[in-house]
Amino acid sequence: MTHYLFSYSNPHRHYINIDMTVSTINIGNIANDGTGDDLREAFVKVNNNFTELDARQAENTTASNKLADDGTTKGVFAAKTNDNLSFKNLKAGPNVSLSADNNQITITSSGIVSILFTTDVGSLTPIGSQGQVTVQGTGGTTTAGSGSNITINSALANETSPTLSATLSAGGNNFTNVGTITGNNFNGLVKGVDIDDLDSLVGFDFGGVQNPVNNLLQWLESFNPVNMGTIASPTATGIDFGSI
Repeated sequence: MTHYLFSYSNPHRHYINIDMTVSTINIGNIANDGTGDDLREAFVKVNNNFTELDARQAENTTASNKLADDGTTKGVFAAKTNDNLSFKNLKAGPNVSLSADNNQITITSSGIVSILFTTDVGSLTPIGSQGQVTVQGTGGTTTAGSGSNITINSALANETSPTLSATLSAGGNNFTNVGTITGNNFNGLVKGVDIDDLDSLVGFDFGGVQNPVNNLLQWLESFNPVNMGTIASPTATGIDFGSI
């Protein structure tokens, strides 16, 4: 009587584990030498072997990928056809090489070949996987880095000597908290008054010249004319011009 132990497994599932007892028929050394099992004993072993085979569980080989495919995980199991399991091949992508021996597959990456940085004015020398690029600000502009982000702060308040290269439009908004304004030309209103009209700011309005003034009395009379009334309604004040 011979015992056979079959066991098959992979990291994900155990497939078959059978402790099988098989009765071997002794057929002797040569035909009819009397050393083998007799006919009855031989068929008893045959019946026992069939009973053993009939009691076994049906083969139930299964396979699956442990994790579902997504953007970072891909399974190697492809399909099962009857008792044949198919697996995907590994294929090297750009800058990746594969090597294998009897026990393992080695994936080797050569790293980033080069990165080219371009700017509004000129480009940087391409850098490799071990290269370094420094981002720095000028004239008050500051830079900061955290994780994979670079923050560039170019607020006007950070400028040490801000200048304009073109006309600045305030969009109808006001300038507040302003100190001394220095310039070569000013076009606008001061407290609602057009400063181009200096007479509206300083000086006197003497009006137009209507009658010539030759002495002080005429000048005073021009401000205080003598009204004698009308013929129908004369004033009560009389003026004596003397006799003729």
